[in-house]
Order: sequence, then structure tokens, then C-alpha cells
Amino acid sequence: MLFNYFSMTNSFMKSEHSKSIGVVGGSRGMGKWLVDFLSDRGHKVSFTSNDESSQYSSNIELVAASDVLILAVPISAMEGVLAEIYPSLNDKLLIDVCSVKSGIVAAHQKISQEQSDISSQYISIHPMFAPSVKNVEGQVVIFNYSANVETETELYWKNLFSTQGALVQDISYDEHDRLMGVIQGLNHFNVFVSAKTLAHMGANLDFIKSLSSPTYRIFLLFYTRYVLQNPRLYAEIQIFNPFVKEVTQLFMKEAEILLSLVEKRDFEGFENYVKEIQPFFRDNKEDSVLSDKLIDALGHLLSDTSTNK
Repeated sequence: MLFNYFSMTNSFMKSEHSKSIGVVGGSRGMGKWLVDFLSDRGHKVSFTSNDESSQYSSNIELVAASDVLILAVPISAMEGVLAEIYPSLNDKLLIDVCSVKSGIVAAHQKISQEQSDISSQYISIHPMFAPSVKNVEGQVVIFNYSANVETETELYWKNLFSTQGALVQDISYDEHDRLMGVIQGLNHFNVFVSAKTLAHMGANLDFIKSLSSPTYRIFLLFYTRYVLQNPRLYAEIQIFNPFVKEVTQLFMKEAEILLSLVEKRDFEGFENYVKEIQPFFRDNKEDSVLSDKLIDALGHLLSDTSTNK
């Protein structure tokens, strides 16, 4: 979605673009991605980190030198950093990129009431991609919550992403967490359990890959992708999102039902189990078409890789 970029005056755009941006947690992960993304678009960006690459000795020093502050720290550290820097945020814009929204938004609401003498703007967003992504085209960026934000300021930040091809969505922070219980929580849980099961089997992974057509190789690609990324991030998403437990418990219940049908050799029961799911996906045939294209493209890539060995 391309927002009404032209409703912003040239002077406003220049003013926003000239503002200095500080990223708390900017040496790795999504923080590093944001430092690079914003720097590449001409913004003056600096950052703090808990390693030797930090450009300031404290977050407070970074706040003093910045007009915009982005919190890109682990979920478990978000509320603590917010409490640390909030007294210094007067007349500044604060943005968080937390993967779980209920905790950080509630913390901001509470501290902004307790320290009502601080006048600042706040936007909560969730980039729905890993920091290894080089191009945001087709990637989703969710805007969840804002407080005291000028309309043009929010439009400016939305267009930073949408003009690069990202799909910008608006959804409330509580609905965000409920849906992320499925989109992130369920999918991550499924991937890690499946990958662990595969590892337990003790088979040679290269041999399994050699027997896997593109349809099945896709699963191996994503097992590898997720398992080799930062496990602490996934642990925090699973543990801090209040909706994940409900979703994964339902997943376990359904797994037990399906396993029971297999153990009982209940062919009709298995068929009925799948048929009961079909109405939910029936109107989503476009994804079947996309999956065909994905499988064909992967087949070509695998063929080229094999030829070039």
C-alpha cells in the first residue's frame, strides 16, 4: 500500500529527513538492519549496543544526540530500556520494533501517564521479516499503535517502507499479538518440533536432501533457515506472546487426534479429518498457484546448483 506521500509538503519531508536517528541495539539483528536501511536512504543514524561497536557510552547519550529513537533490543529488554530513556524523550519520536506488542505498549501507556510532563511521540511497528533480508519488496511491515503522533510523521515512516515495495499494514496491538500467536507462534513451534524430530531420526541430511523433490525440499530449507537463526528471539516470541500457549496446546491436541487415526489405521477417519479442513482453504486457491511457481523455481535452482558442482 502506498500512502498519500504527496499530502506531505516538501518542507515537512526535508525536515523529517534531516532528523538524526538513534537506534538502541543497532549492532546486530533488526537494529543493524535498520541502521543500514536508514543510512542507505540518506538519514543520519547512530546507535548504541552492548558490545564494543557502540557509538555512545550510554543510551542516554544517544537520546540526547537524536531526534528519533528506535528501540531494537530483545523483547525481554524493551520495557527496561523504555523506563531508562523515557525521561529524556521530550520533543522526540520513539519507535519500537518489538515482535510482541502487549507488554511494550502497556508499559508506554503507564509511563506516559506517570511522567505526563514529558511530551513525545510514539509509534509501535513490527517488521515481519528477518534481518538477513536484503530487499523489502513484498515484505510486510505492521503499524500497531501510536500516541501523540502527527499524521504527517506517521505517513513519512510508512512511506519509508512502502516506497521500497514493502506492504504496510495497520492493525491494533492486541489483535496483532493474537494473530502472531498463529503466524509466528504456531509456525515456529511446528518448524522446531519437526526439525528436532528429523534430527532424532539420525539419517544423513545430505542423503535426505538428495531424495527430496522441490515440494519436500522447501520444508528442509525453512527448517534450516529457522534453526540456524537466533534461538533466543524465537524463545521470547513463544514465551512472551500471551496467545502462543493457547495455539500450541490446540496444535498438540490436533496432533494427538491425527496420530490416533494413523495408529488405528482409520483410512476413512483420516480422509474426513482432511476434508473438514478444506473449506477453510477453498477460497485460497491463489496460494496453490503460487506454490506451483515456487516449486518450479526451486527445481530450476536445484538443477543449476547440481550442474555447477
